[in-house]
Amino acid sequence: MKHAFDIYSEQTLSFKLAGQKQSDDFSLDCDIEFFAKKHLNFAKKANASALILFGAGDGNFAEHIAALKPQELNLIICELYPEDIRKFQQQYLFLHTASNTHLLVDTSIWAHLLLLLQYGFTSTTSHLVLNPSIKGESKKNHQNIQKLFSGCKTIQTPDNNENLKIKISAGAILSTDEPDLDSFISSFPIWLEELVLVWDCSDAEEIPLISCDTGLKIVNICHRLNNDFGAQRNIMSDSCKGDWIIYLDADERFPEKQWDQLKKIASYKDCDGWYFPRMTLYPDEEHCRMGYGLWPDLQLRFFRKTAETKFINKIHEQLTGLKGQTGLLPEAPIKHITHLLKNRTEIEKKLAAFNNVAAGRFLHNFGTELPRVENSILEIQKNISLPPIILPKIIF
Repeated sequence: MKHAFDIYSEQTLSFKLAGQKQSDDFSLDCDIEFFAKKHLNFAKKANASALILFGAGDGNFAEHIAALKPQELNLIICELYPEDIRKFQQQYLFLHTASNTHLLVDTSIWAHLLLLLQYGFTSTTSHLVLNPSIKGESKKNHQNIQKLFSGCKTIQTPDNNENLKIKISAGAILSTDEPDLDSFISSFPIWLEELVLVWDCSDAEEIPLISCDTGLKIVNICHRLNNDFGAQRNIMSDSCKGDWIIYLDADERFPEKQWDQLKKIASYKDCDGWYFPRMTLYPDEEHCRMGYGLWPDLQLRFFRKTAETKFINKIHEQLTGLKGQTGLLPEAPIKHITHLLKNRTEIEKKLAAFNNVAAGRFLHNFGTELPRVENSILEIQKNISLPPIILPKIIF
């Protein structure tokens, strides 16, 4: 039975995107076999369950590790450059025959981080090796994965009455023609301080009738978008009265079982903002887009409200002003269901509007085919406990 990493990597490699880079030339001045034995000895002394190799290089060093390692030791080869793997994939049989040897390929460092953690591989139980044969940009980028992976810190959130005092508001900016608004509104729990909705309209009479009645306080605000998503988000944020704000789009759903977790992570005083993975379901509710940054598509959606927090940029708006650390809640993936709610024509119309705001700086395109896997491959495995994570302050 194929490991999830292999299934994921096969899907990534099956799609070749225009402009994909190859890394620099490879060279290794030392004795490869000696170097491989050296790191396997380190892994043995540390009683490591896995050796994680960052960067496949030309495959030569990885092959030596695979040939010399004990069968029970997992070898995970993390590679950011799909083109490099394509060059030697057929040459090295060990990728398919060596026991407990798996290839993890994606251009996103966050995909590597989440997949490793969600399948139980941690920096404390693994021996980490930066491939000595890679150079230049490849070395720097693979080193960043290693730093990110080793620098993450899991925390135990406070479980006391203090978190009951924290007021949490929810917000959204909406178009009046959004589908399935009843489902969206009813997805928010009643205990929230309020739900602030900023509508792209100039009159309250344009706001569509919402038939669901959840008992949650709803604040409706009318303000024309005028091709400025950042300004619209700031109106939303300024109108929220809570100590913390979570915001979603109409085609997103936060996992029902994780709402109460927000109270706990908000009480962790050293952290001012939290990221959530986002799963874009496609082409049905059982599959998710992935590869090339399509997953985990981290979203900073929960933050401490202060006088300094502010959204910038008219499109792809970013939150600024957070002074403390930021964290990641792997257990709370936002489900992005736009492909389930809208047809291709509606999605392309939305992308055209984004392109108009971007004014030629970049284009949003919707391909006819996208890499995808079953949702279960991208979720935390049932036997894995993965608490909230504080992210290291690394600049990429």
